[in-house]
Amino acid sequence: MKVLTNVTDKLYTWITLIALSLGLFVALLFLTALIIGGTTGENLAVVSGDLMTWSIRLATIAVLAGIINIYVSKRHTLTMDKDPDNQDELAEDEEETKKNIVS
Repeated sequence: MKVLTNVTDKLYTWITLIALSLGLFVALLFLTALIIGGTTGENLAVVSGDLMTWSIRLATIAVLAGIINIYVSKRHTLTMDKDPDNQDELAEDEEETKKNIVS
């Protein structure tokens, strides 16, 4: 499981980096197409649109790798389970909530 966790983590990292870089490149191409205008600008915008679809596909693969990583590594950061290390903070929060309700 440790190997799968490492592989999905690296996969998520690199694919996300590539997808974001491709998105930046597409934005610059669209800006260039807007400045150039005409037929050349239109062709650049069409190429940019095609590249953006690939960026979206890569981002989807990255999300899938990230979800697999979360479940394989059992690092659920958004759970409702009580953490034994935070019992003091939870007790303080409950006391403060009760005070706010009473007042």
